[in-house]
Amino acid sequence: SDTPTSMLTLFVLMSSPNLPLYIEQDDLLWDHPMLLFFLIGFIIVGSFGLIAVLNGVISEGMFDKNQLRLEESRKEQDALIFTIEAKAAEIHATMDLNEIGEATVEMARDSMSLVSKLFES
Repeated sequence: SDTPTSMLTLFVLMSSPNLPLYIEQDDLLWDHPMLLFFLIGFIIVGSFGLIAVLNGVISEGMFDKNQLRLEESRKEQDALIFTIEAKAAEIHATMDLNEIGEATVEMARDSMSLVSKLFES
């Protein structure tokens, strides 16, 4: 009869659709066939709508979690690259360079053990 009662009735119908209960109420649905079509449509559309909303919420949560994981992995990779660059610069600074800034082949061979340790760590 009033709006809150109608909304509560639709909520109860949505949460546990029991059409035989409505059929038994003095032939309510047979006397009002449009109400029967409305209730069937409401249950079907509402069920799919709730499933879609639930699926969307779960998918969005998984997507956000995956994005955070990718961002954290990217930060770790950036930190590793920064560390490797700094240590490589230290190795380069210890080499004796010629007048155009190049190391000799012997110097590069001597530094290979330091470079291999750099990539192992």
